[in-house]
Amino acid sequence: MADIIRTAEADSITTTDLAELGAVTGRAVSIYMPTARAGAEVRENPIRAKALIKDAEVELRANGATAEEASRILGPLVALLEDTEYWQYLADGLAMYAAEGFWRAFRLTIDFPAVAYVSDRLAVLPVVSAGVHQDDFLLLALSQNNVRLFEATFSTMREVDLGSIPSSLEEIDGENTPRPHQQQQFAAGGGGMMHSHGTGAEVGDVQLDKFLRQVAQGLDAALEPNDRRPVVVAAVAEYLPGLRAHLDHPHLLDDVVAGNPDTTRPSELHERAWAIVHPALRARAEAEAKRFGDAIGAGRAISGGGSDILHAARDGRVDTLLLTRRRCTVDHGPDDLDAAVGQVLATSGRLVVVDTLPEDLAEGAILRF
Repeated sequence: MADIIRTAEADSITTTDLAELGAVTGRAVSIYMPTARAGAEVRENPIRAKALIKDAEVELRANGATAEEASRILGPLVALLEDTEYWQYLADGLAMYAAEGFWRAFRLTIDFPAVAYVSDRLAVLPVVSAGVHQDDFLLLALSQNNVRLFEATFSTMREVDLGSIPSSLEEIDGENTPRPHQQQQFAAGGGGMMHSHGTGAEVGDVQLDKFLRQVAQGLDAALEPNDRRPVVVAAVAEYLPGLRAHLDHPHLLDDVVAGNPDTTRPSELHERAWAIVHPALRARAEAEAKRFGDAIGAGRAISGGGSDILHAARDGRVDTLLLTRRRCTVDHGPDDLDAAVGQVLATSGRLVVVDTLPEDLAEGAILRF
């Protein structure tokens, strides 16, 4: 399991970003490269980037751009090379884009190979999986003494602000619950285990139900109405039914990371949570692939072909664009499918990344009409 990331080393890409990237036309540069997080290789990051920017400049000139035009396009990326602090805090890969009057750079947890493309559009597909956030989930670590909320993916986990979620039983509205005494007891292996004992009276069912209700209400308030991220709870198993009774979120998973999360390392919490989430995410992707297969049978789908999908997207006919993971790599230079990403999002369509599609297709689209 990969290391847990708790810093701003990785940037977030949104579907708005994908739509903007997919809408770029004219001379356009897409640069992908692997980056080192630490050690002596960190100093090589800007050096590698400079070489790729130079490659892009040569390609621009070879395709008819003047020296001045190439300088205008690549100027923001050249300026980024001078930002020493930026190059000290990277993740696993870097995606950089530039066109006339437009540039973006994203530090990502994707280990890209080094490549620079010059075309009449940007290479968007390699960052689609990061932009649609299909592997995202939430982990709620819940105990009477400590409540934490994490945003996570397969390779990252980041603690986020609780908002209106109470941070402990002691913090619930309308109560001033005494904090339980804690007695630390060490197992034979040397690991400490915490056990709570009441201070005059044990926490009652009514009080516990109020705590779980306020946690659920706070989590509901933190979630957007269409938030489809699965929620995994790390807690003693007895808490889940009470939390579920009050939580209005259809993607709360049945399985729980059982035990007191306060005594579990974050990396272990993440690993155990991913083992619960992964089958649920895989089942969701398989359902999307089946929906595409049904649409083919009903004559409401396009079975591959970036140009056909782009034309349909321009007409507002694409409900869902489905891309396999093998299609979302840097192996393919920019083509019509990259532009289709922007068109689909601009017309309120959906992007879905799946492992496989029927008939071994690399891409397809479900049509509205």
